[in-house]
Amino acid sequence: MSGKLLLFGFDSLLHVLALEAAVGPFGAEIVPVARMDYNKTLAVLAGLDADVAPVMPYSGGTLGGRMIVFCELEDRLDTLLPALRKAGAGPECLKAVLTPSNRNWSVLKLYSELLREHQALGGR
Repeated sequence: MSGKLLLFGFDSLLHVLALEAAVGPFGAEIVPVARMDYNKTLAVLAGLDADVAPVMPYSGGTLGGRMIVFCELEDRLDTLLPALRKAGAGPECLKAVLTPSNRNWSVLKLYSELLREHQALGGR
């Protein structure tokens, strides 16, 4: 089994370690993404595309929240989501699956789209 969870906005090592402990039994790897890499595509961050085109390092502020992107873990979402919730990544943490449609998006674009959807659903 393989698969990765890209973490954004998780600034506490304790939170990262709690998530790592929660998803380890499911064969998932935790990948905390540094803020300076927020201009890279999700596919590059997931290690699915080569980082061939130089991208300006992101020098802006925080996302404003936390986000997790599931990479090659679609078959385990039903068990991963409750484990993540218990480890502290509840409904306030935005979540997405890496898809052919969003793989070339930057972190900022995905976060903006997820936040818009989250707000449209009444913040549930």
